[in-house]
Amino acid sequence: MKDVKKSPAGERRPRRSASTVYFAPAAASQGRGPYQYLDLLWDKVKAAECISEGDSVAIKVHFGELGNTRYVRPILVGRLVELAKRAGGSPFVTDTTTLYRHHRHTMFEYLETARKNGFTAETMGCPVIIADGIRNAGVEVRVAGAYQLRKVSVAQAIHDADVLITANHLTLHPEFPWAAALKNIGMGCSTKQMKLAMHGKTVHPNFNLDKCIACGLCLRHCPGRAFRVRDKKIRFDASKCVSCGDCFSWCKGGALRIPWGVAMKHVQRRLCDVVKGVLSTFGRGKVCHFTFGLDVTRFCDCAGTSTLPIVPDIGIFASKDTVAIDVAAFDMLQGTVGYPGGELEGTDAMRSGGDKVKVCWPSVDARAFLDILARPRIGSMKYVIERVA
Repeated sequence: MKDVKKSPAGERRPRRSASTVYFAPAAASQGRGPYQYLDLLWDKVKAAECISEGDSVAIKVHFGELGNTRYVRPILVGRLVELAKRAGGSPFVTDTTTLYRHHRHTMFEYLETARKNGFTAETMGCPVIIADGIRNAGVEVRVAGAYQLRKVSVAQAIHDADVLITANHLTLHPEFPWAAALKNIGMGCSTKQMKLAMHGKTVHPNFNLDKCIACGLCLRHCPGRAFRVRDKKIRFDASKCVSCGDCFSWCKGGALRIPWGVAMKHVQRRLCDVVKGVLSTFGRGKVCHFTFGLDVTRFCDCAGTSTLPIVPDIGIFASKDTVAIDVAAFDMLQGTVGYPGGELEGTDAMRSGGDKVKVCWPSVDARAFLDILARPRIGSMKYVIERVA
């Protein structure tokens, strides 16, 4: 088991201090562009100091949904792998399966999607691992000072790693209201059980007998034995459900539905709880973040298609502070002019400083989410931008 030396209350630095966020613009200069800037950011943020010789390094990235073409480019993730190796680490590139059924809901389908999107052991130069594996494997950890979730389940491979490096894609999102480091950790480093706990009105699936095709996979895979056969039909007993979420992956007929509909503020608070739980499994100074403000879209990488970006490419951010890098990236997104011909065309959000969230996701209150982030003490709301190029 790895040696975890936690900082007080899970913080990486004093609560009121301003954290440094390093930034390299997307525009090339003197023969350098984002690929070369990544080396400068790595050195500036002192990412190599996170890694001791022989450390296992989880490089957490979203491999992109099948049909999406605007996720983080494999060549940039591959460069992080090379830099981690140079620092003496043993990196692997990783993500977790989804709660909903699409092309990433089982390890087998997700690995195939990752391959089609350019993420393989050959292109990355290291193993590509689905962190929750075949059977939604996770390790339960306690969360001190949680909003709502006092225990969270961290995907096995991520929990067991010595170092966490996140490669985040900056986008907007219909719930958070932007996706970057916080979502990449909270949703992407947790098991189906936690995804259900964050999103579900109830902690068990909705079962529709009329859609059941009696494939029997739920009988084989349910650890709580909540499914049984009666009168030659499969029945579901919610009282025996252990809320693991495994059944969503295996049901072939679509008889199991996710109980969506929990209030947005609860999803946001629970996300913070899971982020805090994931970070607590890593020692002080063992986490570093890189956020790519490239191909910034209205939807996150979970979308099965791609739209035009909402703003031109911004650049790359790096920090060891989970909250500061997210807030800095979001502020710069809001301060960027809109993408010509994109979804913001003809709206006030096209100008620098225009509220992109209000136009793209009118029901999402960005200020309310920022207020939620201020409490759980997983990073600093204050930041200082230092340009490296």
